[in-house]
Amino acid sequence: MIQTFKAGLLLLCCLMTTACSTPNSTIREEFEKSMKAYNKLLRWHEIEGAGMAYMVPELRDEFVKAAADIKKREVAITDFRILTSECLPDKGTGEVVAEFDYYILPSNRIKTQSYRQDWVYRDINERKSWKVKSGLPPFE
Repeated sequence: MIQTFKAGLLLLCCLMTTACSTPNSTIREEFEKSMKAYNKLLRWHEIEGAGMAYMVPELRDEFVKAAADIKKREVAITDFRILTSECLPDKGTGEVVAEFDYYILPSNRIKTQSYRQDWVYRDINERKSWKVKSGLPPFE
């Protein structure tokens, strides 16, 4: 009797675990990974690489120009924080509000810039992935 109860309980737990791993939860996990990786690349001064990996193709050229301007002006990002993030898998969209601390040489005064990011879940070359469709903030 106890063996049957344990087996039933184990089966119920397995079914609940399987039910929780829906395609939407996978899409949410991919969003979290992409959003964090993109912002980390910006933080570590890999701005052009972030754009090549995560920017929607139609905005990449503009993004690369903005990245070159940031590099030329010697903007140094020192930290970032994700203030809010929302993923809407049914709509294939996401939104992030991040905050970046930075300075512009020769000054060593730390400034803070908010950066609202709009994300979209796209199928590019038969590969589904999250892409950002918001340009870089001004970092003035």
